[in-house]
Amino acid sequence: MLIRTLLLITALLCSATPLSAQNWSGYPDTLASFSYSEQNLAEHWQTLTYGLRGPLPTADSLKEDARRWPEMYDYTQEHLQSIANTHPELAFLSEGNLDEHFSAYAAELRKAWSLLFNGRFQEARDLGLALGPAGYFPGLYAQALYAKLIETDPDNRSALLEEVIHLTRDIMPMAPDHPMIRFGNAYGKARILEDLSATEALGTGYTSEIQDTLETLLDEDANNVYAITLLAGVQAGIIEKAGGFVARLTYGAKQSSVVDLFEQAREISPEYPGVYYEYARAHLKMDGDDGKEAALPLLEKVDDMQPVSAEEALLIRTATRFRDELNR
Repeated sequence: MLIRTLLLITALLCSATPLSAQNWSGYPDTLASFSYSEQNLAEHWQTLTYGLRGPLPTADSLKEDARRWPEMYDYTQEHLQSIANTHPELAFLSEGNLDEHFSAYAAELRKAWSLLFNGRFQEARDLGLALGPAGYFPGLYAQALYAKLIETDPDNRSALLEEVIHLTRDIMPMAPDHPMIRFGNAYGKARILEDLSATEALGTGYTSEIQDTLETLLDEDANNVYAITLLAGVQAGIIEKAGGFVARLTYGAKQSSVVDLFEQAREISPEYPGVYYEYARAHLKMDGDDGKEAALPLLEKVDDMQPVSAEEALLIRTATRFRDELNR
């Protein structure tokens, strides 16, 4: 255990430095602004997460996590001790046992989530990774969103997503049943595949891994709208890259199944813009230019939505740009 912990901490410190040292582009000041904080996050948590990002970080939730995943608790304590000198503002968390500081630690986690929802993605990422595995959830979520919705350089985007995959894979043995770790890993892989050719994508081996992970998550919670939406988008991508016959025969991906999944997601979360954007993209993936007729009404529905977070504001902007592109 000690050797693995030391290896993981070393890997984190080595991998985090190059990406965190880069200056990420800021959240656009032309979009809606948000002012969530560790103090007011509780009253908005359900709306912001659709109940699918785990419980609001509190001392009680951390106690339950430590009971359920003791190896991750031990690793977190070792990690916080290792970064005490480089992050003096968090050094107090390394004094004594971590469970003595659960209330303060939970407040720092809520701060990381607030930074994410406010669009301060790099700050959320840096604080999240400094806090250890529980901070990975907002930290790597922020990194994945930034890679997908803001970063324009393909190489940088790929590097950011590869790190999401790498870090979630590293901590997965400590909490193999943790839904957010598994979803984060699948999300990073899915977004990587989108930028690859058919041959490159199929050669990664990611396709079956993603589907297996998402289907397992849906077996555990059939209303997980994030897993439903990602699975539908992945299956549409398989059809696009492999063709309908191979997609159906090899991966069980069918156009009718994609539509059913997206309709299910719309029913569960009719106000989440990500569902409509990904649904529209899926029509283009599966039907090419013939998919425009079905895609445009979906994108137009996003116009009237009011974002509750920076993620949703960026999704609405991306959907609007996509609609304008299709209308040219």
